[in-house]
Amino acid sequence: MPHEMTSSLVFSSIDGSLHIKGCPTTIQRGLDRDLAASAFSKFYRTAIDHKNGYEWLAFHGVNFGGYPCGFSLGFHLGRLEQIHWGVALPNAKMEGGWPTREAIDAEIIFVRKTLSDAFGRGFRSGQENFEWGCVWCVFDAKGFQASSGLRYAA
Repeated sequence: MPHEMTSSLVFSSIDGSLHIKGCPTTIQRGLDRDLAASAFSKFYRTAIDHKNGYEWLAFHGVNFGGYPCGFSLGFHLGRLEQIHWGVALPNAKMEGGWPTREAIDAEIIFVRKTLSDAFGRGFRSGQENFEWGCVWCVFDAKGFQASSGLRYAA
């Protein structure tokens, strides 16, 4: 059984917003980049500014479904458009410091189950669409990794 940490990522199926238990700021479409950086500073890891209007802020020290998780917030012109995350399952098999396909598949199964519980949808194909956007968890063959995220509709 997963160990529940206090800083859990909690999704709202109503509007696709995301909450971190213990933090008053809601992660939602259009969130201001500077507000996010300040509000989640205790989880801050790194930032990538592509110098073309797109910027990503990466955070860690939270959990998803009870397991350690990192997440990134994707901004365009200073406003939130996407959220990506990855989960570290215990005893994930590694080869050369990278997860095996078996470990990646286990993460996908776990994330889809957790998303299914949170959103009340099956996630059998790996993606579900909502009025406010889409949520996915699929195998990314090019990056050889699990790809999990939420993209808000324009």
